[in-house]
Order: sequence, then C-alpha cells, then structure tokens
Amino acid sequence: MFHSSAMVNSHRKPMFNIHRGFYCLAAILPQICICSQFSVPSSYHFTEDPGAFPVATNGERFPWQELRLPSVVIPLHYDLFVHPNLTSLDFVASEKIEVLVSNATQFIILHSKDLEITNATLQSEEDSRYMEPGKELKVLSYPAHEQIALLVPEKLTPHLKYYVAIDFQAKLGDGFEGFYKSTYRTLGGETRILAVTDFEPTQARMAFPCFDEPLFKANFSIKIRRESRHIALSNMPKVKTIELEGGLLEDHFETTVKMSTYLVAYIVCDFHSVSGFTSSGVKVSIYASPDKRNQTHYALQASLKLLEFYEKYFDIYYPLSKLGMFKFHIIVFIFAHKTCFDLFPLSLSM
Repeated sequence: MFHSSAMVNSHRKPMFNIHRGFYCLAAILPQICICSQFSVPSSYHFTEDPGAFPVATNGERFPWQELRLPSVVIPLHYDLFVHPNLTSLDFVASEKIEVLVSNATQFIILHSKDLEITNATLQSEEDSRYMEPGKELKVLSYPAHEQIALLVPEKLTPHLKYYVAIDFQAKLGDGFEGFYKSTYRTLGGETRILAVTDFEPTQARMAFPCFDEPLFKANFSIKIRRESRHIALSNMPKVKTIELEGGLLEDHFETTVKMSTYLVAYIVCDFHSVSGFTSSGVKVSIYASPDKRNQTHYALQASLKLLEFYEKYFDIYYPLSKLGMFKFHIIVFIFAHKTCFDLFPLSLSM
C-alpha cells in the first residue's frame, strides 16, 4: 500500500492510481478470467510464406504476427535485478525467467518497450543444474506490437523448464508509466528525484522484458541496488541488504505471491516512514518526504483502523506481514488488488 509526500509533483499525476485501496474487498463475486479464453495456433514454427509475418527492426521476419502472446511458453518465476541511477536518470537491469514449455517451439515471444537488450541467453534445466553456460539467443524486435522474439538454436522440448537470462538498460521515463522519474521540492527549495513504477495496465514491459498479460502469472524475486542515502521498497518485505564497493547497497526482497506483471512495484527514494501494528500483527508504514514526516501520523492511525475494520467486516485477514503507503498531498493510496479467482492485497514494503 502507498501513501506519499505532500509536495511530490503537485502538477503531475500521483505515482499510483487513486481509489485503488480496498475497492477489491467491497465484493467477492465469482469471476471469469477472459484472459484464458484466447487461443493460439497449434504450430509455433516459421512459416514458408514471408508475407505472413511482420518485419523486425533489422529487416528480418518477425516470427509472430498476433498482438497477444502465444501460450506455448509460460513464465513461472522472475529473478529481477534493477539498478537505477538518479543522477544520470537511467537504469541497468537483468532478469532470469524460469519458463515452462507446453509445445515445441523455435522462439520465445515477450513484451518489451523502449528497452535496450544487451544480451540474452537460454539454459535448459539440466544446463542450470550442472552450471553450464547459457546459449546465446538472437533477439528480434517488433515495436508496433511492443514485442521481442528470442530465437533459440534448437527447438524447445515440451513439458521441460528453461531459464531465459536477459541483460538490458533504459532511461527512466519522463511520463507516468513504466519505471519513471518523479520529483519533489524540499522546504529549502531543493528538487529531489525519485525512481518509481506504475505498471497498470500494460506498462511492466517498459521496465523489464516480460509476459505482460494478466494470464501469465508468476512469482517475482526482486533485488534493487541503490546509494546509501536512498531507500528501496517493493511488494514484499526486505530480506537482507548487501554492502557493495563504492558505497552502494543492494536490497533483496522476499519472493512475491503468484501474480500478474502489472502488480509488480518498486521505488527508490529518500523518504522517511512511521509505522504501527494492527491488532492482527500487520505492520503498517506511511512514507513521506523528510519535510512532511510530521504529517503522516493521522494517515497511520486512519490506516490501522481501516485495515482492522475491513479484516473484521469481510472476515478476510490481510495475508502479508507488512503494508506500506506513500503520502501525496492528503490522499492515501491503497495497493490492494483482486486477481482472477484470487484476492491478493499487495504492499510495497521495506
């Protein structure tokens, strides 16, 4: 959950959508996930007809013509590392995606938008077990569909797991989507920069290559590298912090519940927090810029009472150990969502 600081970009939209909080708790109704109703062709090989497929940015045939991703490769787990630089306003990152192959295929299609892919490799489960190096993958890009294709040297075997490793980099966004920069002004007139995410509905692809459709749920293990003057927050509580050379720190967060990519969230900033506990033991924290920390106590007390009220009213206890909020102006933002068939109130936590 989020609550954030009074002077953060008063002329910009808040980092996280308003009225997201607890609306999903208002009713628990049977739902049908329309995402699972689409079908894809049974063949996942290159066609002999060159006119049947679009052209990638390098002039080669792009092997997938549909706007929706094929369901032949399913993500299971993302290991995501992110290092934003709030001075140069860019970030470098890497990920390792564990995938399950349901049908033989010669390529893997993911979403990616405005990301520079610097390297991509593939390991089989056996390769990973014996620490064998990954095989280099050729990367094709088709910006019109915000997709990339990873061409594999050999057909992937059905019912086996593989590991896709991708290194990439990009600028922090100037808008309000993906992984972007935001600012606030201190009482002394200094402008400070934060790096923050907003992935709903389909902007996770602007922060990391992924299967950016709600159907493709997975677990996420997130690591964030930062300067010591900043803090890093993500969906789950922080497990540990590693000290690196050059005064940098790397925060490791617990693995998330199984969820869609648009629910992933992280932020790097210099905010301070106040915290309290509900009667059921959930730690609730309110984050604000240092100048506005004294305005957070009312929000904390209100949040504790609201969470306890909804737990009792719906007889559903908040399933995570922490809940964090950022303060923008006087608005409290709740980061709670209902996925298809499941209720997962998610938090940004230290």
